[in-house]
Amino acid sequence: MRRAPVGLVAALFMCGAIVLGQGGGAGRQGGAGRGGGGTTILEQASTDRAIAIPKEKLNGYLKDMDAKKLQTLRMIEGGKYNVNIRRITDAETALVHPNTIDTWVVIDGSGTLTTGGKLENGKILNGVTNQLKVGDVVFIPSGLPHGVSGVNGNITWLNIRWDDDYPAGAQLGAGRGPQPAAPAAESGRGRGGAAPLEYASKDRAVYIPKEKLDGYLRDMNAKNSGVLRMVEGGHYNVNIRRQPTPSGEFHPITIDTWVVLQGSGTVATGFQEKDDKRVEGTGVTAPAILGDVFFIPASVTHGPTEVKEPLAWLNVRWDVNWATK
Repeated sequence: MRRAPVGLVAALFMCGAIVLGQGGGAGRQGGAGRGGGGTTILEQASTDRAIAIPKEKLNGYLKDMDAKKLQTLRMIEGGKYNVNIRRITDAETALVHPNTIDTWVVIDGSGTLTTGGKLENGKILNGVTNQLKVGDVVFIPSGLPHGVSGVNGNITWLNIRWDDDYPAGAQLGAGRGPQPAAPAAESGRGRGGAAPLEYASKDRAVYIPKEKLDGYLRDMNAKNSGVLRMVEGGHYNVNIRRQPTPSGEFHPITIDTWVVLQGSGTVATGFQEKDDKRVEGTGVTAPAILGDVFFIPASVTHGPTEVKEPLAWLNVRWDVNWATK
């Protein structure tokens, strides 16, 4: 087990906007960190503190987006990754991200997502369509055409994005290699040993409707299981985590982004540890209920300190050990 250094700086939860600005992130053109077209950025990602975005704060953002007619609100900008709200009222021009992965969580409205096929003049030919509604999750690999049509009033989704141009031989932090027999390599805690439901593919999206997600949660509750890895990509994965009791984790090179799916409790980040236990009075806490979002940087301790009923969350994770230039 790895422990956080005793002198780790305590993380500060930020419930909403600190800075409202215009412009792009630190990433190069073509990657996740673009803010072109006047994208509104609420704050830059920190490497030493977590960010909590309660459900009521998200609802306030949606009202503000409607008032200002914004289609994209970038809540967290990290250069090679970001966490956004996308809210559209009509079909959008289909597009492709050469080296950026998208993971969507639908939070309002409905529409039709088309992925794959061939992109020509902003339209997808011979793609695969899925009807999206509240609670659905979609994993879209880099290089895959995608676009939304058939919008009913609006469709709004959390869009969690990161670049996947990891150098050859880079250490695996978030997960394991592309073959089922490959061992887990992360030196952090909180890993599940079960095989993933599927391995990420470059030529198709993974659509997880709410009904299937709810079924996974029921099965996990029945079996009292803690981790279900739905999509495994080596340097990234999409999981369900379920925690009936307090716990703590520390991931040296992996970012976690949580969306609470079930239960309630209190989450702590940035705490110190001794003998693999949290030191009382260190770190900061925030309540966690259905619909809350948490962004937790690499090397920041985190975990529920109080669980009123089994707490479950969608956990979207990616490594930060990209090549440096």
